[in-house]
Amino acid sequence: MTVMEWNDRLNIGVEQIDTAHKKLFSIMRRMAKLQENPDNFKLLCEEGIKYFKNYTLNHFSEEEAYMRSIQYARYEMHKRLHDNLRDKTLPVLEKEVLETDYSIDSVQHFMGVCMAWLIQHIMNEDRAITGKVPPLQTDGHSKNTIETLSLAIIQILETTLGVHAETASEHYLGEPIGNITFCRLLYKSGEGTPIHAYLGFEDKLILAAVSDMMGAPVKKINKMSLSAIQLLSKSIMQNLRQQFPDAVDCKLEKQNLISYEIMCKTLQNDCPPVSILFRTQAGYFILCIQA
Repeated sequence: MTVMEWNDRLNIGVEQIDTAHKKLFSIMRRMAKLQENPDNFKLLCEEGIKYFKNYTLNHFSEEEAYMRSIQYARYEMHKRLHDNLRDKTLPVLEKEVLETDYSIDSVQHFMGVCMAWLIQHIMNEDRAITGKVPPLQTDGHSKNTIETLSLAIIQILETTLGVHAETASEHYLGEPIGNITFCRLLYKSGEGTPIHAYLGFEDKLILAAVSDMMGAPVKKINKMSLSAIQLLSKSIMQNLRQQFPDAVDCKLEKQNLISYEIMCKTLQNDCPPVSILFRTQAGYFILCIQA
């Protein structure tokens, strides 16, 4: 696995923070080389992940202390992003690594998500601390609103797909999690305001969902399975709207499938206020809403 080299454009101009970021890149580069030592791969990965996690959390504490010292106006939102990685994303990734007994794929997935998160966080959020760029993430919905949405989706996934789900990130920005197909649904509110909903399904989840719907194993993605996912997306959104009275009057205007690459551009350019990643035993699911 190739890990991006440190680039000076990632500097934010605070020596303590820049030094910590360089150290995190160094840790990831060392972890990328672990598969060259298959005899001790599991033990070395276990130690590497633990060290990366501890160093990251210690860095968060130091960075948050610095933000408080300069009375950074967006401290609370920035801390929410740290908390999300610590409390949601890392535990889910670690769980996946443990469940697969440190398989190469799961370790590479751990590293890929963490590396992508780290790069975009430094570029878009940490550099905003010193005014180098405007922050990407807006305050958006309150934490309680996001948690309520997450619980509603978890319940819907369990009732419609029969899968147990857990929140992996409340601030998903396109980190690599496998092959994903997105269904985009355009709604109009009673006042005519456009509302875009994006539902992302990992290929493994599509196959599991369609197999369950058909009552027989489906082993590859085809036109039939993609059509089924569009119907499923519509059903999930209908169930979600029924739980939120303000959304009941919204009418579906258009629905189509889009690629992961197009979705990533949407996430980076528009930064939807709702962008939640879920992990199920059958694969990953994503919900993004842009009003």
